[in-house]
Amino acid sequence: MKKLLILLTVMMLSFGALHAAQAAETAQYTVKAGDTLWAIANELDTTVVKLLDLNPGITPDRLQVGQKIAVPVDVLWSYHVVQPGDNAKSLAAQYRVPLEGLMEANNLKSTKLTVGQTIRIPMHLYIPPAEEKETTHVVEIGETLFQIAKQYKVTLAELVEWNNLEDPDMIFAGQKLIVG
Repeated sequence: MKKLLILLTVMMLSFGALHAAQAAETAQYTVKAGDTLWAIANELDTTVVKLLDLNPGITPDRLQVGQKIAVPVDVLWSYHVVQPGDNAKSLAAQYRVPLEGLMEANNLKSTKLTVGQTIRIPMHLYIPPAEEKETTHVVEIGETLFQIAKQYKVTLAELVEWNNLEDPDMIFAGQKLIVG
């Protein structure tokens, strides 16, 4: 019965992955020319009172360009049940969040995790993937499209499509091909 309860708990956590929570999390906002506390609050969908609470000692009529002020952030959490082979570094990479943020959110002192442990993933710290660059290859004398496909672990069909090749047997030395 205990195993069934644990299994149900794990399944509930897995299926209910995203969970929105309100917390006293903050981010930094850099004051721009023409900013007022009211305009900043309006832009960030908050109130002047909240901004004043987060920034004791701030003088609303003396904001300076470049000044950093704390602003509230809505916190989004996802949950992950640790599987064999998981560690904090691999989860941070998998969910594209900073390792420090993941460790802080779970009060971790080490990157080692225990199988079955539930980890909070701070989705509000999401790092968008870098824009993927096109990978190219300059054809060398004697190379074939098949060799190039094998080298870059892509299919012949992909190479033909990406490079608009009418005849896959007609490539030449010095030709620049998109390979990924």
